[in-house]
Amino acid sequence: MNDNSMPRRIIRRGLYPASWAWIIFGLWYFLQMKVDERPAWILITLPLFLTYLVLELTFPMDWRWSMTWRNLLPDFIYIGLSGGTVGLLSAGLAMLSITISGQGDGLARDWPLWIQVPVLFLVFEILNYHIHRAMHELRGPIGRVLWQIHAAHHLPDRLYLLMHAVLHPFNAVFVQGMTIIVPIWLMGYRPEAALIFLVVNAFHGIISHFNVDLRLGWANYVFVGPEVHRYHHSANVSEAKNYGATLTVWDQIFGTFVYRPGTPPRELGTDPKTKLPDYRQVYSVLMLPFRRGTGG
Repeated sequence: MNDNSMPRRIIRRGLYPASWAWIIFGLWYFLQMKVDERPAWILITLPLFLTYLVLELTFPMDWRWSMTWRNLLPDFIYIGLSGGTVGLLSAGLAMLSITISGQGDGLARDWPLWIQVPVLFLVFEILNYHIHRAMHELRGPIGRVLWQIHAAHHLPDRLYLLMHAVLHPFNAVFVQGMTIIVPIWLMGYRPEAALIFLVVNAFHGIISHFNVDLRLGWANYVFVGPEVHRYHHSANVSEAKNYGATLTVWDQIFGTFVYRPGTPPRELGTDPKTKLPDYRQVYSVLMLPFRRGTGG
């Protein structure tokens, strides 16, 4: 299909604001209903994921980055052994985050919601940014282990929605525990603030791996979308930056922001010179954190 066809033009410019409209409506509906926030998180984000999956299969941006029959089996293995576990764990951690929010006697307990939400995002992002950057750039034994935990997510030379689930289980436990669960518990955020954060965080986690020509425009200077996150997966290490998960603010402050409007990276994956197994060798990839001498 022509890149400038009507459906692709609508998706390119209209899908992102339409998604935000759905999120705002969903959050307003559940917050004003004053129902349990835990199922609300799933009911808002699941329709988005299913919609994006259909669009990605129908209007892929680059066929090189799409799922192939050759990759189907290892993908299902990752989703079943790692991605499925991580997905369930992520959902469980999200539920736990909402459950424990507001139970602590933390600094943010008495703050109004309009202060809690941005502080929650900024605290999460600064922690996630430095942990994520350390996984890529820290040297020495600790840096090596961090990279080996994280490498599974970068080995594929493609990027699509389900690749969001290709993670080593240790990655989710470490990152989400350190950046979401502990800070929410210590700060004492309200469940409403946790719900808003988790929905927006999940939304941008989904679209950041979206193999569709989705353009955010000026919003790229605030939020992490596919245009920005594709460069994080670039095989060219010099441009494989953008360590933010939801916001790009800390990448801009610390000089690791890469954004070239309308120009995607040429190749995805890792440098072939690194001594890393093919991502289809699932067992070898999962055993990476227990090995010595495998560099980033």
